[in-house]
Amino acid sequence: MIPAASDNRYINRELSWLAFNHRVLQEAEREDNPLVERVRFLGIFSDNMDEFFRVRVANLQRALLVDEESTTTLGFGVRDTLTAVSARVLELQKQYNAAYDTVWQAMREANIRILNESEYSEAQCAFASNYFKHRIRTHLVPIMIDENRPFPDLKDGVVYFMVGLNVDGARGVETRYALIQLPKHLPRFVILPSAEEGHAVTFIDDVIRNDLGRVFGLFRPIEVYAHAIKVTRDAEIDMDDDLSTSLMDKMAAGIAARKKGGFVRVIYDRAMPEPMLEVVKEKLGLHGSDNVISGSRYCNRKDLISFPDFGREDAVFSRRKLIQHPLLEGKSSLIQQVLRKDILLNYPYHDFGHVVDLLREAAIDPAVESIHINLYRVSYNSRIINALINAAHNGKQVNAVIELYARFDEKNNIRVSNLLQEAGINVGFGVTGLKVHSKLFLITRRHGVTTNRIAYIGTGNFHEQRAKVFCDFGYLTSDAGITQEVAELFSFFAHNYERPRFKQLVVSPYTTRKSFTHLVRQEMKHAKSGQKGHIILKLNNLVDAAMIELLYGASQAGVKVDLIVRGICSLKPGVQGLSENIRVRSIVGRDLEHGRVLYFANNGQPQYFLSSADWMGRNLDRRVEVSVPIRDPQLQAQVAAMLELQLKDNVRARKLDVKLQNKFVSGRSKKVRIDSQQALYEHYLKESQQANGSI
Repeated sequence: MIPAASDNRYINRELSWLAFNHRVLQEAEREDNPLVERVRFLGIFSDNMDEFFRVRVANLQRALLVDEESTTTLGFGVRDTLTAVSARVLELQKQYNAAYDTVWQAMREANIRILNESEYSEAQCAFASNYFKHRIRTHLVPIMIDENRPFPDLKDGVVYFMVGLNVDGARGVETRYALIQLPKHLPRFVILPSAEEGHAVTFIDDVIRNDLGRVFGLFRPIEVYAHAIKVTRDAEIDMDDDLSTSLMDKMAAGIAARKKGGFVRVIYDRAMPEPMLEVVKEKLGLHGSDNVISGSRYCNRKDLISFPDFGREDAVFSRRKLIQHPLLEGKSSLIQQVLRKDILLNYPYHDFGHVVDLLREAAIDPAVESIHINLYRVSYNSRIINALINAAHNGKQVNAVIELYARFDEKNNIRVSNLLQEAGINVGFGVTGLKVHSKLFLITRRHGVTTNRIAYIGTGNFHEQRAKVFCDFGYLTSDAGITQEVAELFSFFAHNYERPRFKQLVVSPYTTRKSFTHLVRQEMKHAKSGQKGHIILKLNNLVDAAMIELLYGASQAGVKVDLIVRGICSLKPGVQGLSENIRVRSIVGRDLEHGRVLYFANNGQPQYFLSSADWMGRNLDRRVEVSVPIRDPQLQAQVAAMLELQLKDNVRARKLDVKLQNKFVSGRSKKVRIDSQQALYEHYLKESQQANGSI
């Protein structure tokens, strides 16, 4: 039974998420990070905050519309949560602004100057005017604002200029207003010529401000000024139950409707004159709203993610060489290698190109009969998709299960679905009522009378670009038991009424909660009998109340519980009588920790699992997720080494506590500094070099 939630038992999910984004901000504050990378962390923080408002805050506001007394799944009052979120967001914004100013000053000291239009030299002003004339001017469409003309529908996440024009009128100087959308398809930053040592760069906003008078020359303005505004809209997609409409048509309609979702936040330049701000509020119907937030001169600081590095190696993280897996490097047939031995790839250290090459080989291998794959997110120009199309052109039976409802990737997934169908590939959309979040493919070969299969089970998506920065695992196996169950799962996707039984795989929504509950209780049993119980869970998010209570019970039974949680953690660690045997850490660094790994000591016979599932209600009960046991001792050692490094990390790891302080773990100042991500890269690089005899 789950006890009633209270502040004494759980951490509020939304505040825990904000604590995660605080850890991102800490990376921007760190002086030991390269300077341009600090700028990019500022961009990541802003991008994260935008999504938080679009999704989480929007959900909470929607809940209040239904019931003023509504509560979250952990029992926190929604209104109280929104109040606490607003207060914490303001605190983080102040810290962000201070970090922004500090980084900007450090940029100047490093001879990288970020200039606004008032700081341009004569040569820079001429360059900016020429850039405006040839690259920007034709993309600006001013909309005049008056009492009788409503605002256009402002797009989510787009920067607009509210423009003021002071002009001569019949009664003296009059003010007119206009709205301009800043072009999204042009780079946000323009590198300027610099006569001084170093580099100069400016926001495209200021290039526009520099020549804004030309846009409104018809009015012969005495003065032209512009202030930025940006709206954040509810990102939820509403899907009706009209059976006469195809799923893709519904999704396309939902994406279109999202563009007109309700406002959850409106940010404006705090220097905006009060009369102009009143016009904005009136036109958007925002009087009395607590979602109107004063910001800086520049909205959409998420674009800092693409801040130029000017070719300066000292300003960015050192470049890494993509590491070839020793068992796959230089091999004429990757399929034959997997048939001989299970292989575990660890991104972004190992080259994700191995996966692409394996599918390319399957596309032309005469023995391959079919390829089954499920896709959640893929890159825009995906080599995975090209390999599948090539396989279809070569007469292979290709079946793709595509999850259309992958938030913010829905449009690309519709496009991919159409591409695959045009190539003759059988495309399905999973299971009604369940999001397919697993990451699988299955290659079936027939050689004479022998049929064999190769399965890939991953913790991350088939997305080449994200595999360069997301820390994930990809497990390749020809094990007959596992590949048979993967085949049965793909059959289930096609025929939902045929629910398979799983003995090897752990599959949501059917066995994940039950299986891992059993394994936790098994550790409790060992601890109570005098053995050493130990659990290590590496997750992105830990929110599910029942699983949290289970871990509390394990702690009270004497089980040592180590949690490595990147994002949300609603469990309260280190509370006497509740969770004193649980410690939680979070690692935020140059790469995004994404893989889910589970370890159970099992009285000297350790059990390891790789998983696509976090411990959240949606992953356990409302999605198709797959966890796979790792039984090969060598691969277990590989996973154990990764976990050990992360538990020893004293550079990127923070200790999570009930106060959400995000203190770096003790030992950060010691001579032996362990950055687990860098240490893993060096480990795999050495392993590869030893295998090919280069050291």
